[in-house]
Amino acid sequence: MRSGTPNFRPERLRGAREARCMSGAALAELAGVTRAAISQYERAEQTPSPLVLQRIADAMNLPQQHFLAEIHSVDAPVFYRSFASTLKRSRLRAERRLEWLQEIVDYLATSIEFPVINVPDVSTRDVLKVSGDDIDDIATKVRRHWGLGDGPIPHMVRLAENNGVVTARQFLDSDRLDAFSYWADHNKHPMVVLSSDKECAVRSRFDLAHELGHLVLHRHIRSQQLTSKTDFKQIELQANRFAGAFLLPAKTFLKELNSLTLDAFLAQKKRWCTSVALMVRRCEDLGVLNEDLAHRLWINLGRRGWRRREPLDDELAIEQPLFLTRCFELLVSTGPTAKDVLLSQLPWSASEIEELVGLPEKLLQGPTEELPSHSPRIIRFPGVG
Repeated sequence: MRSGTPNFRPERLRGAREARCMSGAALAELAGVTRAAISQYERAEQTPSPLVLQRIADAMNLPQQHFLAEIHSVDAPVFYRSFASTLKRSRLRAERRLEWLQEIVDYLATSIEFPVINVPDVSTRDVLKVSGDDIDDIATKVRRHWGLGDGPIPHMVRLAENNGVVTARQFLDSDRLDAFSYWADHNKHPMVVLSSDKECAVRSRFDLAHELGHLVLHRHIRSQQLTSKTDFKQIELQANRFAGAFLLPAKTFLKELNSLTLDAFLAQKKRWCTSVALMVRRCEDLGVLNEDLAHRLWINLGRRGWRRREPLDDELAIEQPLFLTRCFELLVSTGPTAKDVLLSQLPWSASEIEELVGLPEKLLQGPTEELPSHSPRIIRFPGVG
C-alpha cells in the first residue's frame, strides 16, 4: 500500500461521509480527487496525501485529527422511534453521530463521576410475548424502583439523567426520526438522543418514555430482530404501551378524568404534560373506551386539527438535557487553558461538539469566561420525581 498519511483510519472517512450524508462522488469533487481514490481510501488500499487529507477535512468541516483517531463503532441495536419509515441515509447519519457522541461521553467519564446506572432489568427471553397488562405492571415497578408515586412526573429528562441515562438533544434533520436509544455495553451508560427538529414538549416527553421502555424491556434484543417487520412492530407497540403506562398511571389518571371527551382530556394536559392523543390511546389500552366511542374521539381529534398540533403545545416548556452541559462547564472551569486542552483531545471542532451534545452556543467557541474553579465531581439534579 502506498504511503500517504501515517495512522490514517479509513473507517473514519466513511463514517464522516455518512454523518454528513455526503456521497463519495461529492466528496471527491470537493477534495479534487477521483471517486475511485475515495473508495481506495475507505477500503484501506491507499491513504490520502497530507494535502488531500486537508482538503477532505475542510470539505467535511472536521479537523485532520478526526481521521487519525481511534473509532468506537455502534455494535448494539439502535432503537428508532420510526425505524420502518426512517430512510436508510437518515439512520446511517444518526448512527455515525451517535458513535461520535459515545466517544465524547467516554472522554467525559474519565474526569466526571457519572450517576450510577439505575435502569431496572425486567426483560425476559420471551419479552415479545409479554402482554399489555404485564407492561403496565412493569411500568409501575419502574416507578417504584425510582421512588415515584402515581402522579405526574415533573421532569422526564432529569429523571433519566439522574438514573444514569445519558440524554442529548440534536437536530436530526429528518421528519421521520423523532428519537433513538442505544446501550452499547451494559457496563456503560445507556444513551437517548431526542430530536430538536419538532419543538413540542408533550411529544418529546413521550419520545423519552418510549426510549426508556426500550431500555427496560428490550436491552437483550438482538440486532437481527429489528430487521423482522413482525418483531419490530411488536417491539414498538410494547415501547408505546410502556410510555403510556409510565406517564399516565391508570388508577390516578382515570380518577382525575371528569368524562371521556376531548375537552376533558385537554383539561388534564397541563397537569400530566402529555398529549390528548396519548390520553385517548391510554384509555383504549385500559379498556375504558368502547370501539365506537374511541372511533368518534379519533375522528373529532382530526376534525379539530389536533393530529399535527394540539392546544397548549406552544405553551408547555420543552425539557432540555443538562448533565452533559454541566460536565463541559466543569471541565472548562478548571483553568484558563482547560478549553484548549479539551478541544485538542476531542477530534471535532468546537461547533460540532456543541451541536452533538446540545451545548449552549459559544460555550466552547467563545472566549473563556472567569468561572469559579471546580473539582470534577458527580452531577445530580434534585427534585425531579
